[in-house]
Amino acid sequence: MQAHTITDIQKKGKSGNIGTLQLFTKYDPAFDNETLIGNFVKEVPYSKAIGYAGFTKKKHLHDNLTYNIPDFENANTQHQAFSISESELLRTIKEALQLCHKNVSTSPTNIFLFPTFSTFVKDKMGGVSGYTPYKNTLLLYVSPQETERWKEALTETICHEFMHTVMDNHYERKNLLDDLVFEGVAESFVSFLFGVKAHMPSQALPFKEALVWYEKFKKRFRNTKMYYPVFLEGKEYPLWAGYAIGYQMVEAYRKRHPDTSWNDIVQLTPKKIYEKSEFGK
Repeated sequence: MQAHTITDIQKKGKSGNIGTLQLFTKYDPAFDNETLIGNFVKEVPYSKAIGYAGFTKKKHLHDNLTYNIPDFENANTQHQAFSISESELLRTIKEALQLCHKNVSTSPTNIFLFPTFSTFVKDKMGGVSGYTPYKNTLLLYVSPQETERWKEALTETICHEFMHTVMDNHYERKNLLDDLVFEGVAESFVSFLFGVKAHMPSQALPFKEALVWYEKFKKRFRNTKMYYPVFLEGKEYPLWAGYAIGYQMVEAYRKRHPDTSWNDIVQLTPKKIYEKSEFGK
């Protein structure tokens, strides 16, 4: 594990800490998944502030890595060594985090980067996925070999997850409405920074189709067990449907309240954003 401090010029022209980055990119590709993940868990330091990379117990971190690191599509494939330039990796992450902190005021961000061998992530997500387990803490999973747009995917994933790390300071997600707005704010922030990209989960459904699914979901906004099927599974509902609906919701709010800053948006409750968006009316 290699640790790095990320700084930026802050008030009064002084350099200040905006984040820490811990890279888990040096490993033996001959190890099986269990050994590899077990070694990563052992390397993650404990912190009173964020536990084990945002998890209260090592087992929870282990479970998360077990879900995100292996290639479930091709289970027998040999792992690849991490070959992306560390200097390019650091530069890309630093620039993305600096951009985030310029737009939203928050505590330093804790970033943990692990390899992922997932074919789905490589082919469908530009080689990068992310997860936010706790406030001001995010995990990145990066394909060990460059994809065509890995830098762009890494930058956008950081900015998306960053918004989650900030919102986690202000409220706890409990139901489907919370999840829709939570993901919608993150996708809207990425769109604000870089424009709408066809690959973004927010673009998984055309607007009219998103409205149709919204009408089906709105009676279930208080449901506490809808996240996986609505956002990630792609079976009963279209893949990434939740991201598309949440994005349109937050975009509707921003159009009606164009002077509201991101610093204010991240502090609003999902219920308030939804109600003031007048989405679907």
